Amino acid sequence: MKKKSVTAGLLAFVIALAVTSCVAVFYLVTTSGNRRERAQFIADSFASNIQSEIQRREYVTRMLEIQVQGSNGIMTGENFQIIADEVFNDYLDVIDITLAPDGIVRYKYPLDNGIAERENLFEDSARGVYADYSKMSGTSVIIAPTILADDSYGIIITRPIYTSEEVSDASFWGFASVTLSLSRFLSAVDLQGLAESNYEYKIIGNNAITGEDRIIIEFSEKELQSPVESMVSTVGGGYWILAIAPMDHWMNLTEILSVLLIAIVISVLTAAFVTAYISLKEAAKELEILSYRDALTNLNNPRNYHEHMDELSRKKLPYGLIFMDLNDFKQVNDTHGHDAGDELLKIVAKRLQNSIREKDKAFRIGGDEFVVVIHGTHDTKFYDSVIDRMRQNVARDVVLSESGVTLKVSISAGYARCPEDGVKFEDVVKKADELMYENKRKHKAAKAARGEKSYR
Repeated sequence: MKKKSVTAGLLAFVIALAVTSCVAVFYLVTTSGNRRERAQFIADSFASNIQSEIQRREYVTRMLEIQVQGSNGIMTGENFQIIADEVFNDYLDVIDITLAPDGIVRYKYPLDNGIAERENLFEDSARGVYADYSKMSGTSVIIAPTILADDSYGIIITRPIYTSEEVSDASFWGFASVTLSLSRFLSAVDLQGLAESNYEYKIIGNNAITGEDRIIIEFSEKELQSPVESMVSTVGGGYWILAIAPMDHWMNLTEILSVLLIAIVISVLTAAFVTAYISLKEAAKELEILSYRDALTNLNNPRNYHEHMDELSRKKLPYGLIFMDLNDFKQVNDTHGHDAGDELLKIVAKRLQNSIREKDKAFRIGGDEFVVVIHGTHDTKFYDSVIDRMRQNVARDVVLSESGVTLKVSISAGYARCPEDGVKFEDVVKKADELMYENKRKHKAAKAARGEKSYR
């Protein structure tokens, strides 16, 4: 009897061990796969943010191109100063903005008069090849990384300007360029957040001219172990590859041993499946939050915004866009620190969300910039009332939790409707953005009239 009970117990143990071992192996493989999937979502999110920020900075050169073409190729230092001043403080990583008629730098900001020491881009050893290619192809180019005058690393985006639609020597006017601090740009896209999330990373840039790959930035010099990758489209057909991998591998030895030990202890197969099911559900929920929600404000993120607008455009549904950003947000960061800025953004996001209808959607698309999508057809009075409500809610004093400092907050806003102001999404975005910047210019002018300094 004793021998039978021992045999039965041993048999039960072997069967249970076999089943739980199979479950353990399944769990290890699944967990590793889930972590890679989660990492891919994170990489895609960061890549999308980097791509969006590069496009926003390239748009600075587009604004200069529009001004040059609209003035029949005539640009004065005063006009250049006005345009550069409007956009310079929008980006903390912008070092300078230049115009180079015929390839010779004549205007540079920041300078008191905008007039720069003349520098021939075609003869510059570092930029000559890029200038030739840009002029010949009619496409923008990005140089990254490049060593700047202060021996720091930077990024240069250069756009060729033509006075007609034809790309030729006869219509070539010159170049518009924007120079960025590489370290500040990476800070703006919060790349350090990957390290804080226990990921190593590397960005490799593909040169559209030479086809060679160059390291833009890397967490460390050691090789990444089985990384996941996401592509970042830059300008002129160039692209970067963002690769990330966990610092301690996808599954470390401690985790493997722990799971095997649990497999020995577990005797009920159902418990293992329930645990795996719950883990999968939680992982899926976390992935959804990471994919479609802004981590700081919990508003909808840029990816969600673009997918939502694609759906509205595809279904040809009427809508309106309200573009807005915070006035003097840069002053808050500079005076009280980025933690205070983050706290302010969280509070403003909640107030904006409380200012709109349940069926409308609020998005944070970058920095202190927000978009509200209004569904359906409404007259201008409706939009004016929504913006007034937002202004009133946001304008309530904000008391910082750490310092107790009271902040006065206001927003600049502009709106456009589809199809009233444009059938294409791009046209609606352009008008809303222009009206927002017009509102911001009025805010700056009002502050200047009161003798106050304006910030982003």
